[in-house]
Amino acid sequence: MAGEARFAVTNAVMAESDRRCIESGTPSIELMNRAAAAIAEACPRGGRIYVFCGSGNNGGDGYAAARILLSEGETVKVFAVSDKVSADAGYYRDLLVREYPQALCGISECDYEFDVAVDCLFGTGFRGEPRGIYGDVIDGINAARGFVLSADIASGLDGTNGIAVKAVKADLTVAIQTFKTGHFLNDGKDCSGRVIAADIGIPVCGKKYRIIGDKDVAKLFPPRKNNSNKGSYGKCAVVGGCSRYVGAVKLADAGAAALRAGAGLNVLCVPDCISGAVGAAVTESTLAPLGSKDGALLFDKYALDEAVRGCRAVAVGMGMGPCAEENRKFIAELFSLGIKVIVDADGLNALAGDTALTDNASSDVLLTPHPGEFARLTGRTVKEVLADPIALAEEFAAAHRCTVLLKGASTFVTDGERGALVVNGTPALAKGGSGDTLSGVITGLAAQGAELFDAACAGAYLCAEAAKLAAERFGEQGVLASDVATAVKTVVERVSAPREEG
Repeated sequence: MAGEARFAVTNAVMAESDRRCIESGTPSIELMNRAAAAIAEACPRGGRIYVFCGSGNNGGDGYAAARILLSEGETVKVFAVSDKVSADAGYYRDLLVREYPQALCGISECDYEFDVAVDCLFGTGFRGEPRGIYGDVIDGINAARGFVLSADIASGLDGTNGIAVKAVKADLTVAIQTFKTGHFLNDGKDCSGRVIAADIGIPVCGKKYRIIGDKDVAKLFPPRKNNSNKGSYGKCAVVGGCSRYVGAVKLADAGAAALRAGAGLNVLCVPDCISGAVGAAVTESTLAPLGSKDGALLFDKYALDEAVRGCRAVAVGMGMGPCAEENRKFIAELFSLGIKVIVDADGLNALAGDTALTDNASSDVLLTPHPGEFARLTGRTVKEVLADPIALAEEFAAAHRCTVLLKGASTFVTDGERGALVVNGTPALAKGGSGDTLSGVITGLAAQGAELFDAACAGAYLCAEAAKLAAERFGEQGVLASDVATAVKTVVERVSAPREEG
């Protein structure tokens, strides 16, 4: 997906767009035929092609696609899972029976010995758990060894939130008209395989979520002038650490990541009781020891203001420990300085006790929670967050006048009005310290002048690409946060604009 500007929509938006397109004069059976043509075009040729059709319009796409493949001389069997079909599906099923009567089979005849399976059991509107014969068919498809192509969405996968109790595991998904948010959230990426979009002429009306690519990130890295210095690219800071969670290397990684992302200067603000350990791990950042009590940061307005003086962006919360009341004092002060503030980890836990702090902040605020932290912020359960991540993040960002970066299999970023998906995440980031590195990159980008929404999108994208590079050397299991911080520079070099000639 690198380098391409694309969008995803929810089920509701796609359904409304489809309805309006039909009402404007495009017959529904014509749209079904266009979808079928796209599915047939993407289908691998040769060998035995089994098409599995459900009762709805997704099944109709399968009947119509089978006709096209049969007309090209392919070996196709169509397995009807239900005798009941929608009106449009019935139209193409009847055509299939009239033209290729030998192709239609009962599902009981299926041996699952296919080379290619075309999954047309359920569409994007399905929710819940496939049961009965549908569940059995999904099990049969997943147990087989052939290539699996899903029409619009892997059957069993929720098209909006990407949750699947049981779903087809596709190698390729042909998204009709545009991507759905469920292709990328929660279980979506594991079920969808590679996802391509087929434009069939439906004007999409409603909210679209941009899928971040190289071009979105490149705009944050204009050519640098020869006549520049470290002050030209911004000063930033990272505030965190405690004796319980020294995390010296992680804090150093966050600082290094900010500098790798292009910031001119970074300051690490840590409790004086751990400054020696942190100092030993720091090579490029400036160290600013702050007062402490019982191993944790002790708020001192003057000392904090001095430490972050001149900073355009500050990240706060990494390893601060469980002293929520004291941590909130740091956050409240940073919120009053009119800068960009990125809140992560223990900072988020502190905010969960007083989310109103963000409401009247004079600083621009970005929160970077994972689902558990976001559940605490919103007073929801993790299950509720996963079931509706986009709507809940948008609602919270709008209500509290902040930007939210909600982590997951894909990352969602919103300021309450705009929304974007960063879908290039990798299991290589499932390692302690990855969040610190992400916050560091975002802080470095914000220090250079990027808006927090853009910095959050770009930071998440850069860290994912950097993790993939690191995984080429260390494997997904062996990647460390420091590897990601180091690899960020290579990704930045790849996506950034050419350097201005002297």
